[in-house]
Amino acid sequence: MSKRITKTTLFFKISLRLIFPLCLLIAAFTAIQLSNQLNFLNRVYEIQARISVQGMTEALAQSLENPVLFENPLLLKAELVKAKETHRVSELLVLDPLTRDILFSDRSEGFTSEDLLHSEKALLDRKEGKPPVLLLDKEAQKLSVFVPITSILKQHVYVAKLGFPLGTLTLAFKKSVGTLVAMFFFTLLAGFLIAGALSHSIVKPIQTLNKATRDILLGELGQKVAIYTGDEIEELADTFNQMSVSLKEMKAHAEDANPLTGLPGNHGIYQEVQRRIYEKQRFVFFHIDLDRFKIFNDHYGLARGDDVIRKTAKLLRETLNDKGGREDFLGHQGGDDFVIITQPPHAQAIAEVGIQKFDGLVRTLYRKEDYERGYILAEDRRASETPGEPKPLVKFPLLAISFAGISNVHRDFTDYFDLLARAVNVKEQVKAIVESCWRIVE
Repeated sequence: MSKRITKTTLFFKISLRLIFPLCLLIAAFTAIQLSNQLNFLNRVYEIQARISVQGMTEALAQSLENPVLFENPLLLKAELVKAKETHRVSELLVLDPLTRDILFSDRSEGFTSEDLLHSEKALLDRKEGKPPVLLLDKEAQKLSVFVPITSILKQHVYVAKLGFPLGTLTLAFKKSVGTLVAMFFFTLLAGFLIAGALSHSIVKPIQTLNKATRDILLGELGQKVAIYTGDEIEELADTFNQMSVSLKEMKAHAEDANPLTGLPGNHGIYQEVQRRIYEKQRFVFFHIDLDRFKIFNDHYGLARGDDVIRKTAKLLRETLNDKGGREDFLGHQGGDDFVIITQPPHAQAIAEVGIQKFDGLVRTLYRKEDYERGYILAEDRRASETPGEPKPLVKFPLLAISFAGISNVHRDFTDYFDLLARAVNVKEQVKAIVESCWRIVE
């Protein structure tokens, strides 16, 4: 149900946004179609008018040469009305431009001053051998032609005004209604098809992304979607895939991270070493631990011990930032054991600065009297316990840090476990020294 609602909503949103441009397109097409149709009708009417002018001129000449028609105005009128209908003339006016007498008119108002001017011009054009000119009156939607007619019977020249209709918008619309209706439905159909195609190309990828997102919400990290649209949606899908993989990696790191320091734990360390061995990188693997941390923990308590671990982690981070590279790695195996993986050129500086910083930190970890004395007194756990007698107190030196490094510059490691096995001897060597120290075996 949710899927259907989403699709319908997007479809109608896209359709609504298409309505306005489609309406503009329909209006523009309608205007162009009506204009073209009107021009076509006027051209047709103009051709018909020129043909009718010739026939009407002959009919008028014959009528004006018939003495019977001149003597009987009713017969003359009937004859001219018949000629007018035959030749499809919408308006007929026959006048004498000299006396301004009207021989025939189908309208009650007679003639106008413009009619008289056009009649006089028609007589001049005839003398100059010019053909009759069609006058276009767009307001009245008609064509007018002023034709001189010579009456041999009267030995006089009359001027006939012939009027012909032009096309109207109403007529043009009637002629175009089929085309306009077909165009309207075609445009509407095209609009819905475009809207459907757009909504489908958008909705389907969104639904795919939505399903994958829901899977992530349910804890199924690492989900990937296959969307190949070649546009911003594909870019969004690629970003989603990267995010999904990153979330999975972040979850794995979070689950593996040491809760005290937030550093990657054993799994993260293992993966990092394996990756560098697989990529045939040259590196130095430092195993770092705190000498006599167990004694310090027992003497000062777990809370102070945890504080030492946190401060040591911070110190090592700062050391890598100062002397290490971008690809250097810091991990926490647990307790007081840390791991640094760095490039060989950085290794010695990291170890030296790390020791320097830690030895400076030691002053803040002990009570004043213990630090100034240079040791703490604690029970010797190795002594045998005598009933009723306390264990003897032993002097334990202050905390120190050891950097046991092993490098693959001159040898290759097969895997993580091979590396750890070869690092055992180095760890034993640095642990045998009371003060903070470092050693790198290549």
